[in-house]
Amino acid sequence: MALQLTHDDLLILEKQRLERFRSFFQDALPFCWLHLDQGNKLKIHCPEPWLVDLLLYDIESLRNQAWSIVGARQVSIYYAQEEIYVTPTCKRRSQNSCNSPISH
Repeated sequence: MALQLTHDDLLILEKQRLERFRSFFQDALPFCWLHLDQGNKLKIHCPEPWLVDLLLYDIESLRNQAWSIVGARQVSIYYAQEEIYVTPTCKRRSQNSCNSPISH
């Protein structure tokens, strides 16, 4: 018997994944707003430039965690409603290497 998840169930799971991701970057992400769009692009909106600096300092770890925990294909960092930095979350080793580990 297949498990059927409702739209609300999927939203709850997404929120929990984002909160788990946030917990890995306690120095910056609690102050930032996170949004995972339909294309699996994780948008991080930071209210202060020093938060952007902290995230860019840990960008490799941020990319890896965004891929493995959230299933994001890209991470985009914003400050003052401008996209400051965008990067893919995984290195393309093969055709299927960037398929999201989390299906929606």
